[in-house]
Amino acid sequence: MAWTLAGGHTPYRQWAVYRRKHLLIGTCRADAPSYPLGKRIAAALERELPESRPRVTRARDRNRLAALIASGQLRVVLFSRADAEALSSGAPPFESVGPAPLASLFRFGVHRLVCRPDFPDRHAWLVARALSAAAPEFVDAGLPAGASVPVHRGVLEFAAGLPEPPPAPEAPPPPPDDHRHP
Repeated sequence: MAWTLAGGHTPYRQWAVYRRKHLLIGTCRADAPSYPLGKRIAAALERELPESRPRVTRARDRNRLAALIASGQLRVVLFSRADAEALSSGAPPFESVGPAPLASLFRFGVHRLVCRPDFPDRHAWLVARALSAAAPEFVDAGLPAGASVPVHRGVLEFAAGLPEPPPAPEAPPPPPDDHRHP
């Protein structure tokens, strides 16, 4: 324990690395059908888009899931359409969290796979392509239509038949710290 504290290593840092390597799909215990649906979505993405390394995670309740996406700790979640619209507008039960900007990636019956608007266009395009290929495996699944939660730009580009967007430019590395002070 002392080594961990002295070394500055925290479980949060490991969690941040894990989130960068895997497409985490947030679900919640309070919405019982979301977890098995999330697992099926992850399986379809694993098959169609293996480089996404999809995993499903489960929050204890809707407000916790809303806080995780609103704060950027999760970038993709599976919400009911009503919950996605409520969070997007800051309506109950999410008035303490929202309004939180969201974008739709895909629909699964009453559920919507939504993301933060800063989810890269290329990633949204790839998810839309992969889930479109797997859509026959799901009941009432397909590309989302415009509603109070707008469709992500990458999904719109996929739907319009546009080519895959280029990867986003990587952020430049921070300058080396040589510990010299002026």
